[in-house]
Amino acid sequence: MIGEAWRSRAVQALLGPARSSLVPSRLHVGWLDSEGDLIAMSGTSVLSAAFEASGDGVVNTTSIDAGVAGSGWVIAGVGLFDAPSGGDVVLSASTSGPVEPDEGAPLSIAAGALAFTVVVDA
Repeated sequence: MIGEAWRSRAVQALLGPARSSLVPSRLHVGWLDSEGDLIAMSGTSVLSAAFEASGDGVVNTTSIDAGVAGSGWVIAGVGLFDAPSGGDVVLSASTSGPVEPDEGAPLSIAAGALAFTVVVDA
């Protein structure tokens, strides 16, 4: 377990200006279902520098273009991956509830809306 005082720093080692050189500086956006499985890659990417420290983690400082919705998508989360084709998920976050966008609808994440924190299981 990561101690409370170190949670934000642990996440900052993955995203933000203090990112470890072991983590790619550009990550690729993918949409996840309720099981955490990849629905589809968005075809877009985000720079690690687009995040800053916030509370127990990091938050995006700029809007993120996240592609367009496909047919029948029910989005329950977003993942940042190490490769445009998916590769390995580096971090993921859940949405506040399922999102069912119309096919072809543009998808974006507003500045301050995507936060990554250390989750502590009780």
